[in-house]
Amino acid sequence: MGSYATIDAMVTRFGREDLVEITDTEVPYTGDINTAKLQAAIESANAEVDAYLAKQMNVPTVLASPFVQMMACDIARYHVALGNSRVSERDEKRYEMAVKNLKAVNDGKIGIGAATAQTDAQPNINLAQMTSGRPSVFGNGLY
Repeated sequence: MGSYATIDAMVTRFGREDLVEITDTEVPYTGDINTAKLQAAIESANAEVDAYLAKQMNVPTVLASPFVQMMACDIARYHVALGNSRVSERDEKRYEMAVKNLKAVNDGKIGIGAATAQTDAQPNINLAQMTSGRPSVFGNGLY
């Protein structure tokens, strides 16, 4: 299974020091990112993103979409902070905005910001193939 948010994406978006502050909250303090705690939050966030996107498309989808990655990272940060009972107003606003955007995608009001060529999954529709004329028994399209 793919991942929208990753530890590397979280470090890029929020910075190493910020992630140490919100993940290294238990004795013994290491002064480093608690990757187990962060990865658990990332998995929860990716599952939440999938839950919203599943109505419109097969998931996981468009793993390279910066828009989807941004929302997943914001949700993951919220999950980490929530687990520590240290949710800031900024974290809540980012989470609420991510959920609002995911709902808009789910309702078909906005897209996920990627061209079809960038998608990692097929659309969640089955299209019938139409042909004109009588099909050939030998499959060469001639009568």
